[in-house]
Amino acid sequence: MRVRVSLNGGPPTTFLVDTGSVGVIVSAKEVPNIDPNAPPGSITYSSSGISLEGVWTPVTIAFLDAKDEHGKPPTAVVPVLAAKERKVAPGAVNGGKAKGSTDPKVYMFGIGFGRGKESHPERNPFVNLKEMQAATMRRGYTITRDGFTLGLTPAVAKPDFLYQKLKERTVSPETTAMKPGLKDWESPRGSVTINGEAGPEGTVLLDTGLTNMMVGKVGLPEQTDVSDGAPVTVNLMDGRLHYDFQVGDAANPTTPRRVTLLKRTEGATLNTGLKAFAAFDYLYDAEGGYLGLRPTAKDR
Repeated sequence: MRVRVSLNGGPPTTFLVDTGSVGVIVSAKEVPNIDPNAPPGSITYSSSGISLEGVWTPVTIAFLDAKDEHGKPPTAVVPVLAAKERKVAPGAVNGGKAKGSTDPKVYMFGIGFGRGKESHPERNPFVNLKEMQAATMRRGYTITRDGFTLGLTPAVAKPDFLYQKLKERTVSPETTAMKPGLKDWESPRGSVTINGEAGPEGTVLLDTGLTNMMVGKVGLPEQTDVSDGAPVTVNLMDGRLHYDFQVGDAANPTTPRRVTLLKRTEGATLNTGLKAFAAFDYLYDAEGGYLGLRPTAKDR
């Protein structure tokens, strides 16, 4: 999933939209007018082992493929990580062939919630539009096959969404200082059954940033991939919604590229990857703290 924006009035740039992280990350060379006093910062993507280091500089982001009530691209002013260096730690599930660089090419648009050790919702451009900051638009967004909708109204948050209340999360001191009252929320809960073995309830991340699935389990001797043909059921919304696939079944649009079991010392985790969005439309209410899912119509 991608979005086309302009940074500080610069040329159009296309980013990968990532619900698995928070914050816009781009090469420092592509950010006009970096604040000379911008503080240093970094972000690490655990699935790939990639860490990006740079500075968090305030940027005006214009959404070029949308229009506000005045016919102009809507904007959000948020800190953006202008990346100056990429480091790579070995052994990650999606490690790939990435190498360290002092000129990283990266285009990540993190719009998630409940991510990281510290909560920084002020970095999420999807919930910090100018109208949202002015309290004339409810913070939140949807992801459907028709695209992204920024801002929630009764017409957008229709009753056919099934909702799960989220637990409020303590935000960082930086968030409180920059955006008083801005909230963040913990990840929802769910479970997964593999080969008839039901796993315990744990945190669930519906992640547009990768195409595989990762299941964290306690007691595994090592990291391993689930064999092709294994049946998998993902249980969401307190068991009220689920979807099924067989590992390796490319004919099923919800089947991830692969399913990896990760060794954990405590707690259960599930990262569904992108393919879960073939089964559901997605709604995030950043003000009230709700996740909404709606089964996609087969004839759409």
